[in-house]
Amino acid sequence: MVENRPTTVALSSAALDAPWEDGAFWLFFPDYRGSSPYQSLLAEALAGRADVAPGTIGMALEAAARRRTVFHLHWEDALYADAGGESEVAATISDALERLAAFRARGGRLVWTVHNAAPHEDRFPALSLGLRQGLARLADVVHVHCRTGVDLALGLGAPAERIVMVRHPDLAPAYPDDITNAAARRYFGFADSDIVFANLGANRGYKDLGGLHDGFTALNALIPAARLVLAGRQGGYFEQRYIEPRPGIRLIPRFVDDAVVQYVVRAADFMVLPYRRILTSGALALAFGFGRPAIVPDLPALLDVVRPGVDALVYRADDTGDLLRAMIEAAELPAAERLRMRAQALQAGREVGFDRLAGALLDAIPPARGRSVPAAMRCG
Repeated sequence: MVENRPTTVALSSAALDAPWEDGAFWLFFPDYRGSSPYQSLLAEALAGRADVAPGTIGMALEAAARRRTVFHLHWEDALYADAGGESEVAATISDALERLAAFRARGGRLVWTVHNAAPHEDRFPALSLGLRQGLARLADVVHVHCRTGVDLALGLGAPAERIVMVRHPDLAPAYPDDITNAAARRYFGFADSDIVFANLGANRGYKDLGGLHDGFTALNALIPAARLVLAGRQGGYFEQRYIEPRPGIRLIPRFVDDAVVQYVVRAADFMVLPYRRILTSGALALAFGFGRPAIVPDLPALLDVVRPGVDALVYRADDTGDLLRAMIEAAELPAAERLRMRAQALQAGREVGFDRLAGALLDAIPPARGRSVPAAMRCG
């Protein structure tokens, strides 16, 4: 468990009496740029206002002694990913929180983006919860993407005045977008008259891809023109463009190259996102950024973002029969209505870019004068 110790350390750097200015050293951790464009797009948006680089807490501590420094923590479970058993994880978390407190005592600013309510593979739930509670108390800025995230942050103990809500920005600019919808369909051998559903992303436990497969199989028996693309790592290695495990389904069971993303999304009439649980959906931001409406479960964080009947269709979570109903509804929509939903999805996707997020985070970082922070959060 995590225990909050009552002693505090006053922020002592006289240089921090001045308001926050551009030109900070902005370190982010972990560095997941190879698997998600989120950090790269944010770094581009911060360019000119901050010097951005990947880095560790240790690097942030060293930098804070010399210049204004921000440590931006994203997926916090990476802090203890290399730790082994429960006692090692507890010690690693305790050390990380103590060093983050020391970083802030040197005048550093801690920004925490809450991507998930909990780690997708949560080995030690009590310890990971304690880490999130400690971060909620320490962070100068707690960034969330939706109203459900605000409630989560408040429940973890974050002061309301430190919470910044900015919706997940558009991810489409990170990918090539130089083909037509017709070319995308030809890539998969689909006809213009086919009704195409797609899912993009790795097969992980918080997604019900099995339910999507079963629901689509039933749909295809009713509507033979229905098609499904499942793109993302499933396990194993494949070199083919795609495989066809059964009629109507195209499977790309590997990491999807950036150049192929546009083919998957542009071929689709609807992106289907069969989450079992979710707080922040990059796949939804990507779908909207390419102008594709989504079919989503009625999970609170998704309902914070979508407009049912406008840019999305909604089904009851963990209900394959209701997912089938939503896909039938989508397939039976007139072509003009599907085009209208595309336009609405594109409008929603383009509303928030990474420039807005960068500005909101910079604006939210407070001057440090007169503030004290918890000295340490210990796991025991």
